[in-house]
Amino acid sequence: MKTLTIELSVESCKKALEELKKYQRDIKPKLQEVCRRLAEIGRDEALSVISGINPMEGNSVDRVDAVPTDNGYKIVMEGADVYFIEFGTGDQTDAHYDTSVPVAWGTWSAEDKQILWNQGFWYYNKVQYTGTPAYMPMYRAEKKMREEMPRVVKEVFGK
Repeated sequence: MKTLTIELSVESCKKALEELKKYQRDIKPKLQEVCRRLAEIGRDEALSVISGINPMEGNSVDRVDAVPTDNGYKIVMEGADVYFIEFGTGDQTDAHYDTSVPVAWGTWSAEDKQILWNQGFWYYNKVQYTGTPAYMPMYRAEKKMREEMPRVVKEVFGK
């Protein structure tokens, strides 16, 4: 870590301020690069998980992207079935994150046609289901990014 020595003088404070501004100009693009690379790693991991989804279950994702934000990047997964894919359905529901919607057995059924709620199963493409797996692409993306962070930081910052 860089150290600045400041004497108690106007000139020393001005010099330190200029050094801090230079440091900020140098570090900001590196931090942005770390964020970009980690988001791409997470996106690729989520896409890898999604590629293993059984299409016969009827759940799909429209897109997964690494998207720049004001101070970094985020991973966006879009589609009508993303909650089903992330958290599972029926007797395979796994509420591994807090969400803005309830995630538990039958919560969607209670709001929708109530088939699982009333029968304990439903049919899709003539196959009976009591649940579909929680594939957890976003959870796995976060885990992969955390694993890769030390390597990416070393590569970007050259240490």
